[in-house]
Amino acid sequence: MKTIIYSALSALVLSVLLSGCAMEPRADARRLDDDQANQLAALGTNDFGIKWQGRVVGAGEHGVRAVTDGVTTLTTHTGHRVFIIHNRKEFPPSEGTSFNGSDTELKSIGIKLLRATGVKEEEIADVQVLQQFTQSGEIGPVGKEVRVLPPQKSHRTLVIGRRVEGVEVVSSRLMLNVDGAGRVAFMELAWPDLNREVLDRASRYLKVAEAKQVVPRLEGAEVESVQAVILHSPAVGFYNDATAAIRVIYRPNAKQVGQKAVRYIDERGEDVILPRDLDHPREEALKRAEGGAPRQ
Repeated sequence: MKTIIYSALSALVLSVLLSGCAMEPRADARRLDDDQANQLAALGTNDFGIKWQGRVVGAGEHGVRAVTDGVTTLTTHTGHRVFIIHNRKEFPPSEGTSFNGSDTELKSIGIKLLRATGVKEEEIADVQVLQQFTQSGEIGPVGKEVRVLPPQKSHRTLVIGRRVEGVEVVSSRLMLNVDGAGRVAFMELAWPDLNREVLDRASRYLKVAEAKQVVPRLEGAEVESVQAVILHSPAVGFYNDATAAIRVIYRPNAKQVGQKAVRYIDERGEDVILPRDLDHPREEALKRAEGGAPRQ
């Protein structure tokens, strides 16, 4: 499910830059000239092993650039170690195109990709291989009986987290799916550099989080965990904000359906401003007619 969600999110950014099958940039996006498109395509080949199958075209907007040959698309946020790759023929994978190598081999491929982008190895943490499953059902001939078939193993997804100077960077990660040959089929890499001010603040928050003295109370819930973390703008977006925070997770006192409450606070217990992600839609203010009623 996570893989499907993020595949859709990457397509959202790409749709901003490239217009579907016609491979023409949107009117408000700047088309990359041939040299710029070829340079970005060469980066994809050299660092990520992309084999382009035809002429590439590209576009850029707000620092985000994308190139595609109609099959594989590479998107990056210039200068921020953010990359998204999607080969639409290989991902989602079919039964015959899934990677059959070992988990160790898959981890090795991911570490190699991180090294190619200049990631510091001491920041690599929590390397996991997630087994995806599919499940289907059959409807009987009468149309009333439904038989649910046993879950079947599908592809595997590699997820690598990040920790800097003892603080988890919850927004950073490598998420990778490879094809049968071990080449990138889908990849989301968000691993931007962090400035010293954010790291120093995160270091202070480590001590504050251990003391748990500034944690706000939440009615109907109790504190489950308190942790110093670093957050930054996601890979899918036009910003490069970053901040340190103390993450507080609350456990509800009563059993109920829903997510646990989460707050991000500073050393005074006040909510921090979270990093921006996508542009918010602009809405024109409604003009008011005489009498105070809004006029469309």
